[in-house]
Amino acid sequence: MFGPWAITHERGIEVTRIPLRHLSGYTDGRRIWLDAHLTDVEAYCTLTHELIHLARGHNQHQPPAVEDRVRADTARLFVPWGAITGHAGSQLSFWHLAQEIGVTERVFSDRLQHASAEELQRLRHAGS
Repeated sequence: MFGPWAITHERGIEVTRIPLRHLSGYTDGRRIWLDAHLTDVEAYCTLTHELIHLARGHNQHQPPAVEDRVRADTARLFVPWGAITGHAGSQLSFWHLAQEIGVTERVFSDRLQHASAEELQRLRHAGS
């Protein structure tokens, strides 16, 4: 399983939890700030999102299209398609499915939104 906290430790990336207004996390290209009010799961997902920004050399706020790609990649790291097809046809809500997988509803939703045509086809067949 992907371990963002281990990565920050190994690479010496400073992570600070402070109250942030209207943001869950932020990076300046060297450090990461996470909102102090995040749950453990929210912090885990947000830290990964910010690590992807760092890996791509981002050091400031990005345009919506870039943010969208980072969110999609974050979701792909955390939500294997098999975890979704394994629950096909269940009556669980997004919240319950996200809890089962260990991600936020947003990350779960992002994974569905950015599914490939092949993945969606597999989901249709799994629900039959």
